[in-house]
Amino acid sequence: MWISKTPLRASFFGGGTDYPSYFRSSPGAVLGGTIDKYIYIQALPLSPIAEQRFRVTYRTTESVQRIEDIQHPVIRESLKLYGWECPLNIATMSDLPGNTGLGSSSAFTVGFINLLHRMRGIQLTRYELARQAIRMEQDILQENVGVQDQIHAAFGGLSRYEFSGETIAIEPLTLTTSRLATLNASLLLVYTGAQRRAVDALESQHRRTVSGDNAAYLAEMYEMTRTGTRLLEEAGDDRASIARFGHLLDEGWRLKRNLGEGVTSPTIDGLYRRGKELGAHGGKLLGAGGAGFILFIVEPDRHPLFVEHFGAGNVIPISLTDGGSTVSNFD
Repeated sequence: MWISKTPLRASFFGGGTDYPSYFRSSPGAVLGGTIDKYIYIQALPLSPIAEQRFRVTYRTTESVQRIEDIQHPVIRESLKLYGWECPLNIATMSDLPGNTGLGSSSAFTVGFINLLHRMRGIQLTRYELARQAIRMEQDILQENVGVQDQIHAAFGGLSRYEFSGETIAIEPLTLTTSRLATLNASLLLVYTGAQRRAVDALESQHRRTVSGDNAAYLAEMYEMTRTGTRLLEEAGDDRASIARFGHLLDEGWRLKRNLGEGVTSPTIDGLYRRGKELGAHGGKLLGAGGAGFILFIVEPDRHPLFVEHFGAGNVIPISLTDGGSTVSNFD
């Protein structure tokens, strides 16, 4: 049995500048990190005499004889692309629901591609793994997605990634142990109560970006990745630096709301406003918009207020982690 473990991510700044429609003409960048929540994909090669050659379990269960009949697009196209032939049982599990702004779709793609290669005895580099996942989503599946989620899932850690043309530059952040601990202790997710596929929320934003209507917003969001990096790496009081980082996150959320229709809603605005009233320095809705999780930067002594107001099941503490997608074999 083989199992891939791939981290989800929290993006702080720069989302929207990681789309080819933007960074092929203007530099793009994102600042974010992988979190201690994961997608697991389990694969068990079956006997050639298995009754059903392919069994796939996710939100539904599929049992088919031919790869072409698999409905899950990433699984189907990956098995075809890499020439997989043996019968296979595949099962997917996740620490948190999909379609909630944590990069789960791309984390799945990265994890499954990593899994298939390792099962064939191939160890991809982190760069190759990210590129293969980007190719699958953008070129083969023709999805309107950016590139940050695949890179986060493949490389892991807290980094600033810069995009220009076909070039990707990786700048891991250098935080002190106490600064990272202060940041981790301040991170909270609050569930909005709804899920939404990223591609469904991106149509308006894509049109505005291509037409140039978002150029000024995206340029400012790009610069925020530099400012955010400086705030996290600067010398000085940890709590004060994280507070300033939270305030910058608040400014970034105000900009993001302008990128397209459906980024926010009255429900999301109300949740965010209440989070600020409860003491959050700042925050943002994760992902393309419209649903999912709001990330707040809030001092630990105020976390109980969030649990009391939003409910324990809707408030999730998270921490940033090192390391991207991994694969283990259990004989």
